[in-house]
Amino acid sequence: MFTHDTIPQRITTLNSLNVELLKLNPSITGLSLSMLETKGSNLAMLDFVIANSPMTMFNGIKRGDILAALKVPLAARVIAAPITFTYDTHGDKHFPGGDAGTKFVLGTTWTKTTLNALLVGFITPHVARIRRDANGVKQTYYLTEPSQGYTGGQELAIQVDYVPSPAEYIGYHGYPRAVTVIGLSRTLGGAAIPL
Repeated sequence: MFTHDTIPQRITTLNSLNVELLKLNPSITGLSLSMLETKGSNLAMLDFVIANSPMTMFNGIKRGDILAALKVPLAARVIAAPITFTYDTHGDKHFPGGDAGTKFVLGTTWTKTTLNALLVGFITPHVARIRRDANGVKQTYYLTEPSQGYTGGQELAIQVDYVPSPAEYIGYHGYPRAVTVIGLSRTLGGAAIPL
């Protein structure tokens, strides 16, 4: 986003946007993330949208015009913003050599490293859905998939721990498990969370 000045300056954060809005005639006070009513968004996403907006502010612009210009790109950022995945070592017990329990069937095709990369691949298409459902709150999910070659005839269950702050990330680990419902839920085998 750009200022209304003779030599426009780029605005890159919500804080700098609010400073510039006060300089307008008439001035506009205090935009906030909550005013955009975009589930799953956070301040880092909004700052990204502001920094990349082609909009230029001008005297007489309305609060609603600015919010409208930011809302659609912010919803898109909820979908597209990258996220860090962190393997939860609690899942080690499900690999050969770990504690007794349900084990993955590994071999030359599947190793712990390649299998965990597959788990991230299963989770990735659901990140925006998780963000919207959690809406800024730490939340655990279970993603269940049909039987895979490495699950020994059982379905695949992946525990997905969404942590929104201070740095947003998803912790995960998976294991073979008999489940009756395939999908993404807050409980293992429970009702699917909304799309």
